[in-house]
Amino acid sequence: MGKETNPGSGNTNHGGDGNSSGTGIMMLESNRTVLEKVFPELYTRLLQESAAETTSSNELQLVSTPSGDPSIKYRGIWLHSSRNPRQESLRFIQSAFQIPPVDNQEPILLLGFGLGYVAECIRELFPENPLVIIEPNLTILLKALETRDLSRLLSAPNLIFIIDRDFNVLHGLLSHFSCRPHLVIPRPYREAEPDAARELLHIVSIWETKSQVNRATVQKFGKRWVKNTILNQKCLVTTPGIRNLAGAFASIPTLVVAAGPSLDEVLPFMPSLYERCLIISVDTALRAILRTGIEPDFVVVVDPQYWNARHLDFCNSPTSCLVTEIAVYPTVLRHQFQHKLLCSSLYPLGSYLEKGIDPKGRLGAGGSVATTALDFALHLGSAPVYIAGLDLAYPDYKTHFSGALFEERAFHSSNRFLPAETQSFRSLMGACPFTAPSASGGTVLTDKRLSLYTAWFEARLRQLPPGLCKSLAPKGIAISGLGLGSVEELLQLPVIRSELQTKLISFFNNLEDSFFSPENQERLRNDWERERAALTGALTDLYSTTQQGLQLITNLQEAMQRGFINPMEIPLEEKLAELDRINERIGQSPIKDVAGFLFTEKPGTDSADALASYINYLNNFYTGLKESIEYQLLLLRT
Repeated sequence: MGKETNPGSGNTNHGGDGNSSGTGIMMLESNRTVLEKVFPELYTRLLQESAAETTSSNELQLVSTPSGDPSIKYRGIWLHSSRNPRQESLRFIQSAFQIPPVDNQEPILLLGFGLGYVAECIRELFPENPLVIIEPNLTILLKALETRDLSRLLSAPNLIFIIDRDFNVLHGLLSHFSCRPHLVIPRPYREAEPDAARELLHIVSIWETKSQVNRATVQKFGKRWVKNTILNQKCLVTTPGIRNLAGAFASIPTLVVAAGPSLDEVLPFMPSLYERCLIISVDTALRAILRTGIEPDFVVVVDPQYWNARHLDFCNSPTSCLVTEIAVYPTVLRHQFQHKLLCSSLYPLGSYLEKGIDPKGRLGAGGSVATTALDFALHLGSAPVYIAGLDLAYPDYKTHFSGALFEERAFHSSNRFLPAETQSFRSLMGACPFTAPSASGGTVLTDKRLSLYTAWFEARLRQLPPGLCKSLAPKGIAISGLGLGSVEELLQLPVIRSELQTKLISFFNNLEDSFFSPENQERLRNDWERERAALTGALTDLYSTTQQGLQLITNLQEAMQRGFINPMEIPLEEKLAELDRINERIGQSPIKDVAGFLFTEKPGTDSADALASYINYLNNFYTGLKESIEYQLLLLRT
């Protein structure tokens, strides 16, 4: 075993070219140069860490090894091999990737940087895949930069560092990747940082669950969403965006009203709360608010499904402002609200059209309309924000407030063989229920679906100042970062309704003068016609490209069925190169996300022959893409 070295001594700075002048940090000059250029924020944090010295020398020890490469011990645990850390890291990665990434878009998440050996091996074997390095202890990263020349690794593309122990940034980061992440947790880090390993596994598990739900939902409802968007596309010209309201209600107390069971306890006070707060209602809670004799200031509707649109049936709220997006069911936009505003579409087709016409303003989405309503309140600059009916659980085994559409439908369809109680029981037990801590102590029944919404709220709340948002659902699930408030707190606020009305009227009058001016409307119409024609043309070109690919595939498959490929008739290398060019054109298309939105992966046929497997894969890919484009072109040309 090698000799242990005090990590604070100059002996750890192999090569002796550290830079400490004026910075208090010892680092190899090659690493410092790259860090300052490529990762300036990380470099600043390392300077701060060096000054703080948060990890004691007893926890972190550099060790020389027989191979000549340094190793390191953390809390008495070897983070790398004590004999040959470079070679052992390569063996570990080769075993961890027995099934390699399917393409170079698949992100690799590595927990623990150590001295960088594992990260270097990953980058050597998979040079193009995004590599996300998560190091919970910044001192370890600092020690690696003092010890080894890592400039080549740091200069590599698609490299991301997440430092400290707050991994919640991963929720947002993973949403940018379309492929499933490949998680790498070396055993030493499982032992040295068990909490970090569990947290990372939990976050990736949530992401995978959300991705599975999203894929299944798109497969089931995607065509409906595309059809809604095309039917509603003229609203991009006739409806202004919520970006015009950014910060418009700064420091105004706001009540977001969701449709959970605890809303029953708040409804009797709604007229008094209306006098003291801006009221933002989700669609499912609108009928409950109207029954109290008031109309909310804003009604948020973003779910594109038909049954969601039915929540507005017989809900007359003519003084409210509708906040929605163009993928909603068309009847939503026909309701008589005094004003209508659009947020940016969550789906590729709407997003593409909007970008070239009038960007509306993006709101967060976490599967529940309540997540969008909360983000809208934050977009307005509201403070504080109270949320009623946000249970994300089943307190007293209730699913929604009394008289919700779900409950009325159950009673309406009830019969001897399917009573309302049975339907309620299925709702409670149909999504893997379990108990979780409640906001006021004890436990409450929730389920896997609601836990996804909880994770979104927790991730969003961590980005906000403490105490900005409070819940009025004491029996609901405990949400980290969301404190408990009370109706009594709200009732102590001053009456501001007249000021709110003046502010709302002034805002919409100004918007009327600017957005609906003849000049602006003409410009928007011209932009819409241009973008629509450009999209139709691009989809037509991509459709032709997929047809070319399918024709090539058909020729190759016919030749393979004959048992051989005659190079004189079908030059294989030339055909494969042509397929590569087709794939490249598809991958570089600016409308590939729009074209592939309805793509459904079809089951392939297994083959021991690598060429046959590749041909079958491309055949399924081109066929699915062609069907997706066909459907969208049919609607656009109708």
